[in-house]
Amino acid sequence: MTLHTGLKFKTSAQINVIEDWLDANCKGEWDVDIEAISTELRQKSIAVYFENEDDRDAFKAAYKSFT
Repeated sequence: MTLHTGLKFKTSAQINVIEDWLDANCKGEWDVDIEAISTELRQKSIAVYFENEDDRDAFKAAYKSFT
C-alpha cells in the first residue's frame, strides 16, 4: 500500500469518529497517525494519509466537522 498524499490538522474529535468517516467514504487505502496529544487530552495533532487525491479532497471538504 502506498499512501501518496495527506493532511495534518488539530482536532478535539475522537479518532474513531474520523476513522468511521474514512471507512464509509474512502475508496482507497488510508491511515491516521496521532502526532501529538495535549496534556489535557482535549486537542490532538493528527495526520491522515490517503492512497488517492479524490479521497483526500473529499475528506478535506468534510474535515471541518472534525476540528
